[in-house]
Amino acid sequence: MDYDVLIVGAGFAGSEAAYALAKRGVRVGLVTTSLDSVFLPFTPIQAPFPQGSLLAEVGQEGLKGWELHSRAKYRLENQPNLHLLQLSVTRLLLEGPAVVGIESWEGPRKTAPKVVLAVGSFLSPRLYIGSVAEEAGRLSEVAYPDLYQHLQQLGFAFMTQEAQVAEQGGTPGYRVTYQVFAEAEWNPTTFQLHRLAGLYAVGLCVLGQGTYAQMAEEGMRLAERLQIKVNSR
Repeated sequence: MDYDVLIVGAGFAGSEAAYALAKRGVRVGLVTTSLDSVFLPFTPIQAPFPQGSLLAEVGQEGLKGWELHSRAKYRLENQPNLHLLQLSVTRLLLEGPAVVGIESWEGPRKTAPKVVLAVGSFLSPRLYIGSVAEEAGRLSEVAYPDLYQHLQQLGFAFMTQEAQVAEQGGTPGYRVTYQVFAEAEWNPTTFQLHRLAGLYAVGLCVLGQGTYAQMAEEGMRLAERLQIKVNSR
């Protein structure tokens, strides 16, 4: 196996989970469609921040999005056992009823006995600015259309969520609709997705809504609950 755990999505929930697991000695592959969007807020962050979180280490009231992103990305890139990967995940690698990794549009496959989906608002999203509509979970960020279709083919059920982002700092306001896993698909205590062994989910793709601080807390909670044996290497 390439990693002990692969986390798909490097927003607040996915990054916090990866950071906490790596500090425990777990080999983590943190996969994102763009390294420029790691831990990047599109609305202002607000204190208080979860104690012990990456957000608490690098965040402060009023910090601009790109500055928070650069601080957090620096910590993640320099954390032993954590590897940031820029790949567009298209499918899960399966062995029978178990997940053993991911496939990507770019070609590389990565393997791990546990895979976490932290894909936020990027499953079948539609973004609306006035009369214009595009396939995006938020401004300038691509979606996961192939992964969403693959999950549907595997039998997963979804619900539609909607969010509004106000105009700010010269950036236009917009509305976005996106899919989240149906409640029956996910265990909020263990974070497991029931249909496949070794598959977990965290953040907006299961909760639907939440603040950056709440997503950070969920990522930390997942890291606590995920049972991964760390062997000496």
